[in-house]
Amino acid sequence: MLEALHVCLEIDAPPGSEEESLHLLREVHFQLPSGHLMAIVGPSGCGKTTLLKVIAGITEQTDGSLKWEGRDLKEEEDLHPGELGYVPQFSVAHDLLTVEECIANSMALRTQLPGTEDFEPKLDKILATTGLTDLADRRIKVLSGGQKRRLGLALELVTNPCLLLCDEVTSGLDPKSEAEITELLRLLARENPRRVVINVTHSLASLEAFDSVLVMYQGRLVFHGPPKLLTHYFSVQHPEEVYLRLTQREAQGWHESWQKKREYYEQMLFEKTAESPQPASSEAENSMTHEAVAPEELPSLMSQVFTLLNRRWTIFRRDKGQVWLHLAMLLGFPLLVVIFALDGIKPLKQLSQRQDSNVVFEMQQKAQHQIDQLNAGGLVSGLIMLQVVLVTLMASNNAAREIAGERLILEREKLGGLSTTAYIISKVLFLGVFVLAQSIWMGIFVDMITGGLPGDLIIKLALLILVSAAMTSICLGISGLCRTPEKATILSIYLVGFQLPLSGAVLSLPDWIEGAVNPFIAAFWAWSGSLRSMSDTAFYDAVKKVTETSLVSPELAAFVLIAHVIIGLSMAYVGSKSSQWE
Repeated sequence: MLEALHVCLEIDAPPGSEEESLHLLREVHFQLPSGHLMAIVGPSGCGKTTLLKVIAGITEQTDGSLKWEGRDLKEEEDLHPGELGYVPQFSVAHDLLTVEECIANSMALRTQLPGTEDFEPKLDKILATTGLTDLADRRIKVLSGGQKRRLGLALELVTNPCLLLCDEVTSGLDPKSEAEITELLRLLARENPRRVVINVTHSLASLEAFDSVLVMYQGRLVFHGPPKLLTHYFSVQHPEEVYLRLTQREAQGWHESWQKKREYYEQMLFEKTAESPQPASSEAENSMTHEAVAPEELPSLMSQVFTLLNRRWTIFRRDKGQVWLHLAMLLGFPLLVVIFALDGIKPLKQLSQRQDSNVVFEMQQKAQHQIDQLNAGGLVSGLIMLQVVLVTLMASNNAAREIAGERLILEREKLGGLSTTAYIISKVLFLGVFVLAQSIWMGIFVDMITGGLPGDLIIKLALLILVSAAMTSICLGISGLCRTPEKATILSIYLVGFQLPLSGAVLSLPDWIEGAVNPFIAAFWAWSGSLRSMSDTAFYDAVKKVTETSLVSPELAAFVLIAHVIIGLSMAYVGSKSSQWE
């Protein structure tokens, strides 16, 4: 049984409002027996979805209590992820996966069935129950609205939940599809003797299929009873007239009227439930009931990591646009660096010898050598910075949308038991491949074509890898903290855009600004550390002549970039763990 006892939800009013707080829910009180299907209806903005999120535990009520089978869900142990199924009104699957892959992934993230003999039979049963067997190999992006609603239900049935909450799963559907989804909900409510199914809906067309209807108005419960009594209670001819009828009285008046009659209607509701014929008990049903009492154990952290990683690579391989974009950047950006280096290869080779007293003397005496030295120093500094900036640009492209682009899917999977730690580890492993490939290829290719830039190649590669990892982590953190991929992308682009002018590679900043800005500019540390690694070559004096910014040691640069990585991943973890439901 599910009980809502005087549930209230109050939030702070927006700035400028005359009221100090807003009451989204007021004194919501009802009881639902097991094996029950209830519809929550009401005008837009009346609190239907808010109430569903409070029941699901997404939003915590400010007063009152929710009880499941006598257990207070706020004060005592919360529902196990396997006991709860939540179907949001938006699509909850990746467009490039197939129906079967989505359900299999959900099973792998929420159960320990993969690899056992029970996996395939249960997968086939879920497909059959939701009418998706013939669509198993079809990609999500080509499904109709009704088919996506069925998929949303299928993803929650992998744990056989005893509390199934659906938000507008019938909205926007044609009458036939709406009737089919409603009938499916009814079957699901009857399938498990302990199950309660609640569906938020704006439509009043298929209410006769529900066991009860709960009407919300301006955050208040104003009716809860059998569908056939809805028109009688509100004194209307058809259910569609209920919304208009609600506007003829204040919400407080409707609520007070309901409080006087609530006991009578709820008594009728429970009598109706007790009289309803129950299907004969069978071994299969007993097994299903046992599963509901003892929910599926969640998989291990590393099992979730590998499931997420395999899914992410599958999506990447199928996104041809992203594949070609990454290849274009991987091959094109190093070529861009080389193009800028072509005219300077000759002076680079002329100064490629190690510094000695004769060379220094000649440079000091001959103007041409001084000009070559300035040209070589400017070229080396510019080439290093160009590599760094292009690597950070690739890093931004890799990570900016990585979390924000699948935010709503993440929220649903967290509710189902996905570990935030497993999620972040999977992102690190996935993006780490791009970090290594892009930065190593950039450094080696440019070094080969130019005949070898001065300094230790290993140090330069290490700093390129670290600056790529730093920018990837920071942009991943931005993606985790942002609600939309568009916002995350814009902020990441701005971050990369500031790298060059604030690094000090082109123009030196005033000392008092330089000290305050440098710690936050990843490009500065990679560029500065790479130039400092040339200190035992003839180029170091050349670089110093064209660089007014203070250079730091490679060790210090590496330390700061590692700090950037840690900060970025911490931001990503905090952002991913925090709830950002719509």
